[in-house]
Amino acid sequence: MRNGIVVFGMAVLGMIGAETAQAQAGPMRLPHSYLDLEFMGANPVGEFGQRVSDGWGGQAAFRHRFGDGSPLLLRIDGGFLVYGHERIGVCYATPYGCRVGADVTTTNTVGYMGMGPELSAEGPISPYVFGTVGFSYFSTQSSLDTGDPYYDDAWDTRHFSDMVLALRAGGGLRFRFGGPGSLALDVGAEYHRNGVTEYLVKGDIVDNPDGSVTLYPNRSEANLLSFRVGVSIPFGGGRDDGDHHGDHGRHR
Repeated sequence: MRNGIVVFGMAVLGMIGAETAQAQAGPMRLPHSYLDLEFMGANPVGEFGQRVSDGWGGQAAFRHRFGDGSPLLLRIDGGFLVYGHERIGVCYATPYGCRVGADVTTTNTVGYMGMGPELSAEGPISPYVFGTVGFSYFSTQSSLDTGDPYYDDAWDTRHFSDMVLALRAGGGLRFRFGGPGSLALDVGAEYHRNGVTEYLVKGDIVDNPDGSVTLYPNRSEANLLSFRVGVSIPFGGGRDDGDHHGDHGRHR
């Protein structure tokens, strides 16, 4: 515990020193916008966590700065998580029996989108926090995997889906590879509050002897905590205040 406090303190002092050096060097030139691309792992919590072990997927975010040098940005993001996967071998009843087989793959997913504000500091290490409001879409779908590259997805079947209002709050650190506004490594976490949702998990689809299926959907809060790692790509350079003032001086 003591070692962790020492490391954290050294990191904070390093960030303060870096910010001071930047301020002495002059005003920073900040991009107008950023595109974030990230890999994500998820840990379901509460009732959802009692039925689901983990999840994985990806997220993309577009962020736009409110004015040159402002720490406030508009964030629009979306992601896709797989929280369950099941593969069952089947064979054709006629005319070949089990000499010709295929796999039925059932996937439980959640897709989401949101929009909201972000506060972000600038420097070699840039901490940030954000909050969004949007929606989450829970879905369970089965597909037939025959190994045929020309497989017709008309055989895909969506068994169940539900869309709910979603609130998310998160934050993290961006480690820049160069000066202000450069490409950065983004590491963060966020809490997804999906509220009460109806969804399926592994084992909730039962195949009956007559060929029909029976669904046993769950109804509970479906909240989760996710962890992200990826890159933040800047574009649309902002105004350089130092150059701007210099131009005025030359005109005088």
